[in-house]
Amino acid sequence: MIETYLLEQFAAFARCGTLLKASEELHITQPTLSRSMKKLEEELGVSIFHRENSKLSLNETGKVAAEYAEKALQANQDLIDHVLAYDRSLRTVSIGSSSPFPINELMPALQEYLSEKTILTELVDTDELLLTGLKNRKYDLVILHSLPEDKMLYCQRYMDEQICLTVDENHPFAQKKSISFAEMLGMRILVSGKIGFWMDICKKHLSEEDLLVQRGLEALGELIEASALPFFNSDRMIEMGVQIPGRVSVPISDEDAHATYWVACRASDQSKYRSIFNTVRSYALRHDARNSR
Repeated sequence: MIETYLLEQFAAFARCGTLLKASEELHITQPTLSRSMKKLEEELGVSIFHRENSKLSLNETGKVAAEYAEKALQANQDLIDHVLAYDRSLRTVSIGSSSPFPINELMPALQEYLSEKTILTELVDTDELLLTGLKNRKYDLVILHSLPEDKMLYCQRYMDEQICLTVDENHPFAQKKSISFAEMLGMRILVSGKIGFWMDICKKHLSEEDLLVQRGLEALGELIEASALPFFNSDRMIEMGVQIPGRVSVPISDEDAHATYWVACRASDQSKYRSIFNTVRSYALRHDARNSR
């Protein structure tokens, strides 16, 4: 059994090409590294180096050995990563979302049904990153703004969200039933920097100069209170009471100003999160019934 430190030092030598550069990378002395290379060669029982005028280089066998050393080190790291990830999964549930509102709305159910777990959440800009994270087990659950076509996943429709522009009641837009992004060009609009994929939608239609991005919610709230500047809102946020007296919220008519959210997990984990998906399904049915009245 070849010790890991020998493989690490050998791989460093193969990458760097000289004992001097490898010893500097590894923060060990050159004689120490030289002794390790000799020991590795003895344990393998074959010659893996050319030695000319005190210069060490890999021979053809050594080049093959270096490839396998890298693979062995990677396999060792994979073992560590997977064991740590599994151990963490026993104690935590990691959830990624493409938008802040759905994850905030789902949090009470998560805390109720997963009370023995630590819940970690992350806001991610794209569904692609969320799906990659789900498949790689970075996330246990994800909230997407489009339905994925993947039979290895289980998905449940959750909610819809419509983006609005909130303006002063005396603003010309206040009398409109809806507006388009095109009508907003040239306006200065306050927007939170933590809105997930919605930021890409805004940047798609409006110029960078139009968007007064605020990284902190507290700073955004202060600016909204202290000025008459328009700001982005949503029907869901308005339902939660995020509306200011003297302001009017006007729906944005563009198709991509509306999103339908889906909660997804790996199909093999569906039964593990059955209570969460039942809550999601009930939420969707209640809102469908309300909207059909």
